[in-house]
Amino acid sequence: MHLPSLSTVASWLKTWQPAILLGVLTCGAYGLVLYGFGIIAGPIQEDEGWSSALVNAAFMGSYLLGAAASLVSGRVLDVLGPRLVLWSGLVVGTIFLMAASYVGNVWLFIVFWTLGGAVTIAGLFYNVTMPIAARLYPQRQTAAMTVLVTTGGFSSVIFMPLTGLFTEEFGWRWAVRILLVLAAALSLPAVLTVRRLPVIPPPEQPGQTSEQTTSVDRYGYASVGEALRSREVQVTIAMVVTSSFGLGALLNHFVPAATAAGLSLTASASLTGLRGFLSLPGRALIGPMATFMGLRPALGAGYFVMLLGTLCLLAAGPLWWIYLSAIIAGLVWGQTMPLQGLIASEVYGLRRLGTLMAIQTAAGNVALAIGPFAAGVLLDSVAGDYQPVLIAIAAMNALTFLLLVLLTRVRRRTLG
Repeated sequence: MHLPSLSTVASWLKTWQPAILLGVLTCGAYGLVLYGFGIIAGPIQEDEGWSSALVNAAFMGSYLLGAAASLVSGRVLDVLGPRLVLWSGLVVGTIFLMAASYVGNVWLFIVFWTLGGAVTIAGLFYNVTMPIAARLYPQRQTAAMTVLVTTGGFSSVIFMPLTGLFTEEFGWRWAVRILLVLAAALSLPAVLTVRRLPVIPPPEQPGQTSEQTTSVDRYGYASVGEALRSREVQVTIAMVVTSSFGLGALLNHFVPAATAAGLSLTASASLTGLRGFLSLPGRALIGPMATFMGLRPALGAGYFVMLLGTLCLLAAGPLWWIYLSAIIAGLVWGQTMPLQGLIASEVYGLRRLGTLMAIQTAAGNVALAIGPFAAGVLLDSVAGDYQPVLIAIAAMNALTFLLLVLLTRVRRRTLG
C-alpha cells in the first residue's frame, strides 16, 4: 500500500478547504450548545440551587427559538450570502452565551442562554453549513457533505470530555467561558474565508402547457411558496419530521429502556458513548454508499436499519440485542442527517436551498424536541412499560421509510 504524496495531499486540502473549515466551524458550534449543555446542567443545578426544569428550559428555549430564527438566517443566506449569517452566529451567539456564564439569576440565565443558543443554532449549525457546502460544490455535493459532516462529527468526541474536564477543574462558569473561546477559534477561519457563493441565474420562464407546472429549472424553484406547494417538497419535509421524531425519542430513551431490559446504568451510559463514536465511520460511509446505491436507496437502507435497531431493543431478552441496537443506532445516526441534506438539495435545488433547508430544519428540530416528551407521556400512561413506547418508535421508523418510498414515486408538480 502506497501513501499519497505530499503534493496529492496538498491538492486535496486545497480543493476541500472550504468544506473542511465549515466542518470545523460546525464542530465548534455544536460543541457547547448541544453536547456540552447536558454535562454542565447537573453542576449548574448543584452550584446555583436552580431546579432541573428551569435549567433545562434554557436548552429547550434555545432550540425552539433557534428553529424560528433559522427561517430568517436561511432567507438571508439565499439573498445576501454567508457573510452576515456566519458573523452574526459567531459574534452575537458568543456574547449572549458568555453573558449567561456571569449572571446569578436563573431567569437571566435562561434569557441569555436561549438567545445565545438560538443565534448559534440559526447561524452556525448544519442548516446553514450544508446549503453553503452544496452551493460551493454544486457538481460534487456528496463528497462535500461527506467532508463537512465527518469533520463536524468530531464535535462530541472533542467537546464532551473537555466539558467534563473543565467543569470538574474550574466549575461550570469558567468551563463555559473556555469552551466559548475554543468554539470561536474553531469557527473563525471559516467565517473569515467563506464570504461569497457562486451566483445562481434567475429562474427560467416555463412554457405554457395544458397542465399546471412549476417554474422550476436545474437550479430549483423560482419561489419558496411555489416549492412548498410541491408534493415532492411536502413529502420530503414530512419524512424529516417523522425521522426526527423517532430519532429524538430513541436517543433520549435508550438508556432507561436498556436498563429496564436488564442492563446496568453504567453499561447503558457507556453504550451512548459507543453510539457517538460509531457515528464517525457512519458519516465516512456516506460517499461510498451514495455512489454505489444512489442517494435515496442509501437513505432508505439507513431508515430500514434504524427500524431494525429499534426492534432489536424491543426484543432485548439476551443483552447482546441491546448492544446490537446501540451499534446500529450509532452507525445510522451518522448517516441519516447528511443524506437527508443531500436529498433536500436534490429536491429543493440550489436557488432557495437556504430558506427551504431552514424550514426543514425548523420542523425537524420541533419534532426532535417533541419526540422524547411524547414518548415520556406514553410511558407514564402505561405504568413505565417500555414495550409500547418502543413499538411506537418502531412505527414512526416504518412511517419514515414509507414516506421515502412515496418520495421516489412523486413527480415535481404543484398541488392543484
